[in-house]
Amino acid sequence: MYSFVPSSDGYSSDQVKNLTKYLFETNAYDKTLRPATNQISPTDLKVSFYLIGLNKLDELEEKLTTTAFLTLEWKDEFLAWDLSMFPVQKLTVPQDKVWKPDFVLKNGFTEFKELGASFYNVILSADGTVFWKPYQVFESQCSIDVTYFPFDTQTCEIQFTLWSHFRVQVMLSSSSSSVEMLRYKGNSIWDIISTSQSIDNTGGNSEITYTLTLKRKPTFYVSNTVIPILFLGVLNLLVFVIPADAGEKMSYAITVALGFIVFLTIISSELPANSDSTPYLSTYLQIQIFLGGLALVISSIQLRLRHKPEDQPVYAFLQVLVKITHCKKIKKRKMSVDRVKPLDDFKEKGLEKDEENRESDIISWNDVSSAIDFLMFWFYVIIYCISSVVILTIIAN
Repeated sequence: MYSFVPSSDGYSSDQVKNLTKYLFETNAYDKTLRPATNQISPTDLKVSFYLIGLNKLDELEEKLTTTAFLTLEWKDEFLAWDLSMFPVQKLTVPQDKVWKPDFVLKNGFTEFKELGASFYNVILSADGTVFWKPYQVFESQCSIDVTYFPFDTQTCEIQFTLWSHFRVQVMLSSSSSSVEMLRYKGNSIWDIISTSQSIDNTGGNSEITYTLTLKRKPTFYVSNTVIPILFLGVLNLLVFVIPADAGEKMSYAITVALGFIVFLTIISSELPANSDSTPYLSTYLQIQIFLGGLALVISSIQLRLRHKPEDQPVYAFLQVLVKITHCKKIKKRKMSVDRVKPLDDFKEKGLEKDEENRESDIISWNDVSSAIDFLMFWFYVIIYCISSVVILTIIAN
């Protein structure tokens, strides 16, 4: 960074006035002329970017707002003086009085304007070096990829260019290797995990690009979005724990499905409305909403079957379904001939046993309802566990 070191020998205001008059009146300084005696050789512009704060990354508008200042240094051959004639080491003048490069933010979000303001000053040195330090709040475009929200990492670029000066007139260089972070104050939502800079002097106009790699701090979103969604998924399973005779089964299923829809709306309102990337978390919510709708359909059919007349026989495939859930097996009856029993005892005991077997083999519509609850509960548990583990593993990694 440029440092201002005052001369050990003091100088009077008259000396400063004489020097200012010499540079701008006697020499007839023209700020519209590029400051090079030989107009064929390009002016070397040294640039450094000092980031002070990351104000906001607006995912909805895809806009990055940063507070920073630039240091620009170049040699103005028309603003050099002899220290033996004018013993002034440094001279401060308003920026509008000297030639400045038209160095602008190329990927600005709303406006395209020059750096600095009329009240900014530049510092002149005796050898003709000009030092300019414009401070500004930059609003730049930043493409957002929310695929792994809220564990996402974003890469934003801040691009500067010389708009009307060609490469043969002004060439860019840098006095630093990357973004300067000495004065940076942290952000509560984003961490800056890396920075870089690149200079392109190959095109018609020179460009310099500063790249910020940002990683979201997920604690807030995990506590207020991810964990409630997982708990809602557990509530979705309990639809098949509530008995069909309970009057709240359908209303409970509708309430849980609406809860997922509300969370999907909240997440969608915070993310950019584009089709380039879809968060895995939104996909997970859509899966849960589909399962909630499927639970409503199954519950409706289940209630319809539960209230069928008891004298109406249960369909054969439903009987098989019930026997599977109860782990029942069809056993063949065997007659024992080892002992001879009295005829009356055989008839009496045989009739009782047949009656018990018939009663145990009778399948009611209530059994069908319970079997559906049992099968769908475990089916939903498997789907919930697989989808939750897969989605969370993908977005966390």
